[in-house]
Amino acid sequence: MSPADGLAAVAAALRGHASYAIIGHVDPDLDALGSVLALGWGLERLGKRVHVLSPDPVRPEWRFLPGADRIQVPPPVPAAEALVVLDCDVSRTGPVAATAEQFAHVYNLDHHVTNVAGGTVRYIDPEAAATGEIVYRVLVEHWGLRLDAAAATCLYAALMTDTGSFRYSNTQAGTLGVAGALVEAGARPDEIATLVYEQASWSSLQLLARALATLERTPEGRVAWITVTREMLAAVGARYDDADGLVQYPRMVKGVEVAIIFRELPDGGTRVGLRSKGAVDVSRIAAALGGGGHPRAAGCT
Repeated sequence: MSPADGLAAVAAALRGHASYAIIGHVDPDLDALGSVLALGWGLERLGKRVHVLSPDPVRPEWRFLPGADRIQVPPPVPAAEALVVLDCDVSRTGPVAATAEQFAHVYNLDHHVTNVAGGTVRYIDPEAAATGEIVYRVLVEHWGLRLDAAAATCLYAALMTDTGSFRYSNTQAGTLGVAGALVEAGARPDEIATLVYEQASWSSLQLLARALATLERTPEGRVAWITVTREMLAAVGARYDDADGLVQYPRMVKGVEVAIIFRELPDGGTRVGLRSKGAVDVSRIAAALGGGGHPRAAGCT
């Protein structure tokens, strides 16, 4: 069975229920949020009842996503016939993970190679640039829906951010084809890029200045890392998620193969973000430490 055949079967089964709860992972990124919102949009166009969920609140700067104001943060976990988990395995859905057994059907659609379990119906495609690309193919190629500007914006944001503005190696010809179709449907690349990348708060830039002072590398220069502590966040009044993206700075150092960001969590743990330029499969490192991700982008706690 080809990946396309597999997705066709999943898409056919997915539309066969009356009510749905749709959720992504904790600390959601724009791929998770955009995918959840777009799939919810599609199911409602098919006449279904939909609850759109997130384990954590949407960051203020990402509330530009059409429909973001309707996202619910459980508990409670709403009753529905089917649970759809996007961009992660079921264990990373926060409060929903403990109640997944209450759903008669659990779908798991993702593009992370480390997603190896969870869901009564699964579709994992590591060749997809983003989960938003998978959702696009369900909505358009298998359900025959015509996207409006709102759905296209959600999916374009998902695709743009998970490809690093189409700079990463997961950007393929098909990825650009989907992006082009989303623009034709009403997504505005200039506006979305501005909202995502050019709205930094003063506190986040102060945090960047402090974090850059921690930049280090191994003697041979192949591994570099940066650190963000709770003390640094408190000193500048920054949020935890203001550190998102800082791993790009050790990654851009000439000669570096693996970049790492260490972020101290409120509970004293440490969130580790790993990025590879290709020589190292960082998903294996993250998986060995209880995390997951892609060969070139992964994380663990």
